[in-house]
Amino acid sequence: MDKLGSKYTGFSFAELKQSKSFQDDVVASDFDLTVRLVIVYGRLKVGSVRTAFEESIGSRIKKFSGKEDRPLLESFTSLFSDDIKLPKGTIIDVTRQSGHSLATKIDGKEIGAVQSSLLSRAFVDLYIGDEPFDVTGKDDISSKLASFLSKE
Repeated sequence: MDKLGSKYTGFSFAELKQSKSFQDDVVASDFDLTVRLVIVYGRLKVGSVRTAFEESIGSRIKKFSGKEDRPLLESFTSLFSDDIKLPKGTIIDVTRQSGHSLATKIDGKEIGAVQSSLLSRAFVDLYIGDEPFDVTGKDDISSKLASFLSKE
């Protein structure tokens, strides 16, 4: 976060929130950032979550590297094994940690971590990149980061 702070301190909230270079720098950075997913549908199967990550993160790995990397993708998606139950209210926290490690917890219990700058970048891009999974979520994350760094 220090590199972002030194580069963007003094910018207004509005400037940061609309800045593509700010968003690109956040995606490529190496500070801790957690995305929390809360299961709201009681019949969601872990296979559906795994498939969604395979498609969305897989396409972003290809976007950044220019090729598919199935072993890297599977190192993350295999953490979501079929024995995991996802009842309504389950909390999935995926944290990009410094050192480009992507750690995953379900209801507070760590299920694994994968160290890869490419995977970390692809995951964060899923939420705050050009084509986010959830536009409202992107706006929320961008607003919080921008307010943290802005002069306003």
